[in-house]
Amino acid sequence: MGKLYCGVDFGTTNSSVAVSDGRGVRVLALDEHNDSPTSLPSLVYITRDNECIVGRLAADAFIERNVDREVILKQVDLGASIEAYVGGELDKEDGYRPPAPGQMTREAVRAHAIVEVNAPGRLFQSLKTLLRYRQFRGTEVFGTHYQIEELVAFILARMKAGVDEAAGESVERAVFGRPVRFSENDRENETAERRLRVAAELAGFKEVTFFYEPVGACVEYAMKADSRQRLMVVDIGGGTCDVCIMEFGGAHDTKTRLAESRILGVAGVPVAGDAIDRETIRRKLFPIFGSRARYGPSQLAMPQSLYNQILDWQNLYKLNNEETIHWLCAAETSSDQPEGIRRLRGLIQRNYGYVVAREVEAAKKRLSSALETRIQLEHEDVRIDERIEREEFSHIIEILLDRMLKSIEEAEARAGVKPGDIDLVLTTGGTSLIPAIRTMLEQRYDPGRIRRRDTFTSVATGLAIVAQYA
Repeated sequence: MGKLYCGVDFGTTNSSVAVSDGRGVRVLALDEHNDSPTSLPSLVYITRDNECIVGRLAADAFIERNVDREVILKQVDLGASIEAYVGGELDKEDGYRPPAPGQMTREAVRAHAIVEVNAPGRLFQSLKTLLRYRQFRGTEVFGTHYQIEELVAFILARMKAGVDEAAGESVERAVFGRPVRFSENDRENETAERRLRVAAELAGFKEVTFFYEPVGACVEYAMKADSRQRLMVVDIGGGTCDVCIMEFGGAHDTKTRLAESRILGVAGVPVAGDAIDRETIRRKLFPIFGSRARYGPSQLAMPQSLYNQILDWQNLYKLNNEETIHWLCAAETSSDQPEGIRRLRGLIQRNYGYVVAREVEAAKKRLSSALETRIQLEHEDVRIDERIEREEFSHIIEILLDRMLKSIEEAEARAGVKPGDIDLVLTTGGTSLIPAIRTMLEQRYDPGRIRRRDTFTSVATGLAIVAQYA
């Protein structure tokens, strides 16, 4: 087989890869177990035996092995001492005067941590989002330390294996997509790109060129036309909303058309599908778990910090300790919403955090074609049947939509264009299918100018074309 040019779209939720052989572009099948084989879920599951499972099977393995099981926590000595100020309870008398800093007692205190001793495995998702956090360098998994770059490389290695199989040889050069902004912080933005490059090299790609993801989607469409066009791409996936405005000349051949293209303006914001899911859980499900309950003789409000941990489902098991569970049982007996607190306790004890997150995501997708749906869960101790309408969902996410709209306006300002100056608006990414987002675009642009591209593969296809001519 002749030389293949490779475009890699590593996504927050799903990833895809496309190759061009000079005659055409095709998207490769990467996960036969997924509903769409050309879309690889960006998931990694590492077992206690250090087996690494990637894609749809990673999610299946986590649900099968982790949900509805007993969690055993243990306090372990970290083998280190830390300096701390030590003293008794403060004197409450009127004449009490706290000691000066130099008079306070400092002692070495042993450092401990709470760990789960019977976990069969760890599931990692949204790794692309974690790339930007400089403080998150890696994590310990059953005695083995994995850097964030290594975890990402597990996914990229699956993608490279697909490319190598298609080429019949090792393909070491690729154009990688990246969001316009991994983060609104410049240092975090640079950190994320550097880490993604290292992960690509660990996976076997020796020569990596980065290209904005929305530019890739723009190229994918423009190469099928031969007229002068000013295009906007709105790419909203799991982690980011990216916008690009490009201008293409009227050349007939792909190489000249690409060479004569111009990027007029780009913008991006790290708000997309994951943020929408979290906000839906906060607004629709927190009350189901008793977030508005009152408990005790003084009818105290439930601590909201407890509910925020539901959003971090990977660490939800840490609440499954004797102290927290006993406190919840006590709160339940004196609460005005005992059923809600009982659900919360079941959620924690049965480790249903990921199951809830998946059901909310599925409900969001169903609302793209239905006017209403239900968020349902039928498990022991946790039964949910919550109706949600499309209009209500739109109100829940309107603050997030406003941030996306501001990103679109920023791209227009940088390009020096107005809405009427844009010939076509192209949408891609799974979150762009939400009707409220489409309505937002139709209100700003003529509905006849909006074109929907392939949700998961248009970016990879465009990147493969760029790889051929770059």
